[in-house]
Order: sequence, then C-alpha cells, then structure tokens
Amino acid sequence: MPQGRGQDGRNRAREAPGRFRDGYGVPGIAIRRIAVEGDPANAMRPGEKSGISSGVSCPRRWAWVCAVLLVVLPFVAGAADIKVFTVAEGLPSNWVTALASAPDGKLWIGTGNAGVYVIDPATGKGKGYRIADGLSSDAVVSVSPFGGKIYVGTANGLSVFDGGSWKTIDKVENVTMRNVRLAASPDGSELWASAVILAGGVVRFDGKEWKFMGGEGRGLFNDVQGFAFLPDGVLMGAGSGVPYLHKGTDVVSSGDGLPPANILCAASWHGKAYLGTSRGLFVRDGKWREASVPRGIGGIPVFSLVSGGNSLLAGTAAGMVKVSEEGTAVLSARDGLPASRILAVASGNGYVAAGTANGLAIVREW
Repeated sequence: MPQGRGQDGRNRAREAPGRFRDGYGVPGIAIRRIAVEGDPANAMRPGEKSGISSGVSCPRRWAWVCAVLLVVLPFVAGAADIKVFTVAEGLPSNWVTALASAPDGKLWIGTGNAGVYVIDPATGKGKGYRIADGLSSDAVVSVSPFGGKIYVGTANGLSVFDGGSWKTIDKVENVTMRNVRLAASPDGSELWASAVILAGGVVRFDGKEWKFMGGEGRGLFNDVQGFAFLPDGVLMGAGSGVPYLHKGTDVVSSGDGLPPANILCAASWHGKAYLGTSRGLFVRDGKWREASVPRGIGGIPVFSLVSGGNSLLAGTAAGMVKVSEEGTAVLSARDGLPASRILAVASGNGYVAAGTANGLAIVREW
C-alpha cells in the first residue's frame, strides 16, 4: 500500500473524496492544514498531528463555534497548505528525483523514468519532455536553471533546453557526461557539474565555455554528489565520504569532524557549508558537527538540500526539514506528504516543494 494513503485509496491527510480546486485555483489531491512546530499558540512535537487538522469533537450546540474555529485557527496558528500531485494530476511519473525552481516561477520536476515535467505552481498546468522530445534520457538525476536555459542532468548525458528545443552535451574535454549532478552558483556566474561514472569528473561552465576542474594530480573527482558555494571556494561532496574545497587552482580535503558516511548532497546557507550524508545532516563551523534537527531526524539519511534564502530545506528519510532562524520544523507522510522519504526539495516564490517516489507535494504557508 503506497505510503500516505488509506486502505480505501484516499489521501490520509484528509478523508475527503474526489478532486477539488482550492483557493489558489490549482487542481490537486486533498490539502491538509497542520500547525507548525514551535508555534506557541499550538505547540506540538515534531510530526505530531494537530487537533486543528485532525478534526474536533464538538457538541451540537457548539457546532457553529467549532466551524468558525476550524476555518480561522489554522491561519492564526501558522498552518501549512499541502497539495499533492501524482500521475492522476498530470505528472508523467510518481517517482520524483529532482526539483528546481526557475526564475520565471515555473517548477521543473525530474523523474526517474519519465523525463522532466515543468509545472506552473499557480495554475497546476504543466508540460513534459522525454527522449522523443530530445531529452538525452528519461532517467533524470538533476535540474538547474542557468543563463536563461534549463540544464537537465540525466543517466545518459547533459541536456540543455533553450525554451524551444533540446541539445545534449555528451562530453566535456575527457569527461563523459553520465549521471550528471548540477549546481549553479547563487550569483548566476557559474554552473558546476559532476559526471558520476568511471570516465567522469567535475567540470565548470562560465556561460561561454566548459572547463575540466580535475587533473593535475588532484584526481578526477568523479564521485561528487553535491556542491556548496562558499566565500572561500566551492565545496564538493564526494559520495565516498570526503568533502573537498576547491580554492582557485587548489583542492584540499576538508573532512575534520565528519564521521565515516556517504555524502549524498551539499548546500550553503548563511555562509556555512552543509552536507547531507547517510548518517544525518552536518554543518561546518570550524570543523564538521551534526546540525541541530528535530527529534527523530538526527542520524538518518539526507538526500537533498537547498537554500531558500530565509531557510535551509532538507529532504530526509523521515520527512522534509526546514531550518531557519526561528528553529526547525518537519513535514512527513502523516502530515499529508505523499511519502516521508523525500528525494528532492525546492524553494520557490511563496512555496516549497518535496519530491518522493509517490509523487510531488507543493507546500505553502509553512
């Protein structure tokens, strides 16, 4: 039985049948409203269901009061709107492997077996692209907007979309572009890519030309799973468990304090480097230490990281985590996400998104 669904096939977030159109005008599966962790008006443990969202038992004579409270309190308490999209709502596949918010407001969705799909979060309308449309593979690993184009790393090449057609980059110098991980610098000046294959490596694009960033006795860096852009260089997290800091023409190992683990992703937030590993989320503050996360999240795999300005989002094996100056919060399948195992996260204008093997969730007011 798919995670997040009841035995009757309905979304457990709210036992409401059928499709609907919410206040944003987007068709989707039922929304659940939950109170966020740490809200003094409705304090609850991470992941615990709130009385507001799960229903209130109310005497008949007080029914009108309960009805008003059910409408008003979620907004007062700081609730989250969760909308789930699956193949029933137009996705080419429920298996979401990559997400990226583009400057035009569109959300690009990479899937593990059906190419990419671009959706307008405001309307729910979307369009898909597959091998037949020019994509190098239907198995998408990463997506990154850069220089007015969309770059899609796949299992069989790096595909570039200019708004009208696709082209594929098969090799950069001696690097064969397969299983491509992508990351664009926050200032939009560079696009870094890692081809995770024996004949792969790390390359960089400055908008005009590609350059191989390995070699010269420094290694190929053909196992880099993620990049973090820092004031003193670019951090490259290798799947084998070693982070490297690329500083100008030099590359140094930077693993002090990091336990033996596989590195799965990387990001920077407030000038600090973060690594998602098979043993949890780590932050570098002089040396690596485990980041403060809600109960039940520490020590579990972190598959995806993205900096959303005021917050850092992490896709973990137990839910989507938001780290901010106000603290941390978690959403999981029991809160209405299609699954708790979050493979990809993205931050857009007024929303965040979580990709799972059971579909996509767009979350607002969280």
